[in-house]
Amino acid sequence: MLGRRKYLFTSSSQSSKGIMSSVCGVISLVAFIFVMMNVLKAGGSATPRQGAVGFVSCLFSVAGTVLGVMSLIEPDKFRLFPRLGFITSLLSLIAWGGIIYAGIAGI
Repeated sequence: MLGRRKYLFTSSSQSSKGIMSSVCGVISLVAFIFVMMNVLKAGGSATPRQGAVGFVSCLFSVAGTVLGVMSLIEPDKFRLFPRLGFITSLLSLIAWGGIIYAGIAGI
């Protein structure tokens, strides 16, 4: 059977929670990078505005992690965006947690 093509038909679709998790994770990581760059430019002192951005970014990171877990357990969904969102949100959460720990410990 030369020229015979095989097609795969599937009922799977992208998870909207997974896409939102990816967006939350990317926003949180970008905010982390910009805040850390500005703090380093200022010689290590942060303004209240940068602290507020950090706090909101932590909330985005927690929301992205929860959405990522919820989307990973959905049946018949593609897993790219849920995995990407979970990983980016978790990395951001760990980074912000490290910064908060360093601030409390006085490092």
